[in-house]
Amino acid sequence: MFCAVRLELELPFSSSLKDKRQTLRSLKDRLRRKNVSVVEADHQDLWQRATVELALAGTDRRALEEKREEVRRALLNYEELAILEWREEFVKL
Repeated sequence: MFCAVRLELELPFSSSLKDKRQTLRSLKDRLRRKNVSVVEADHQDLWQRATVELALAGTDRRALEEKREEVRRALLNYEELAILEWREEFVKL
């Protein structure tokens, strides 16, 4: 089973594309340590906005929801960004 999450993020402390890339690189590194795939999907040319997509895999829905909640808590504690929108979809193959 998989969970796809699309996040619209605000990066209020970013003052350049370089700052944005640094913040997103740090975010990606933290999430990849949790075995989450991350890609920047939109707003590559804006300093203080980003759209990222996450992919999580789990053996069943309960395990996947626990992992998603762990990711959500990590993102909420990340001071360099604010989550503007969170969309998710569960897919069972």
